[in-house]
Amino acid sequence: MIPTLALLAILAAPPAKDPLMLSHRGLVRHAPENTLPAFAAAVELGLSIELDVYQTVDNQLVIIHDKTVDRTTNGKGEVNKMTLKQIRSLDAGGWFHPRFKGLKVPTLDEAFQLIKKRQRRPITIALNMKVISPGIEKRIVKVVRKYDLFKQLFAFGQPDDSSHRFKQADKRLRTTIVKIRNSQQFNKALKSQYSDCLWIGYIPSRADMARAHKLNKQVWLSFKIGSNRPDIWDGARAAGMDGICTDWPLTCVNHWRKKSTAPK
Repeated sequence: MIPTLALLAILAAPPAKDPLMLSHRGLVRHAPENTLPAFAAAVELGLSIELDVYQTVDNQLVIIHDKTVDRTTNGKGEVNKMTLKQIRSLDAGGWFHPRFKGLKVPTLDEAFQLIKKRQRRPITIALNMKVISPGIEKRIVKVVRKYDLFKQLFAFGQPDDSSHRFKQADKRLRTTIVKIRNSQQFNKALKSQYSDCLWIGYIPSRADMARAHKLNKQVWLSFKIGSNRPDIWDGARAAGMDGICTDWPLTCVNHWRKKSTAPK
């Protein structure tokens, strides 16, 4: 792990031309994924955040990646078949390190409250829709409206009918076209009424990026998220992409800083 003071030095005044670092499930190499400490660490360092949302059986919004609680808590069961009380009774941090023992699975409201309170400048929030359950879009919009996060947030991973329900609930909620792997799919996605953002798995050309930006679309790279890949990061930067979703946001920023200060 990188020492705290070094992290602050890395993140200080990031160059405007660089893609935003979208920390995958929070700062996952330093705290348990999709927990408030993981989000707090990212926010304190000015990083943007990707997080995953489910709806419980009693219609509460919780943040967890898997369909079950088995991997990241000390319990067992499917998230959308459990009540909030059942999920909140579980330990969501001890698996990562003993000092995180007793952490709770956070609600979407708690995560948004933390972000609004701690961000020094607006960060981006990418909301990964894992399972589309009845009424989830309206409930998410209600929480986004409560914290006035429409300009900072986009939802991705949902099918078009879910994106339609998001727009019906509030047209300000930005939606995304995903699984874009080549230029042909990219250009087709630009025409969609739901492509406020594009979530893509390759490095686009600068011409494709120019077309997207002309249409006020944001383009986010989701490729080998768990890998330390400077070559991919450099490609996204050269293409002019808006952001990169990665488990290694601090390493990426540090890599770019070293390149910018290296003797020429």
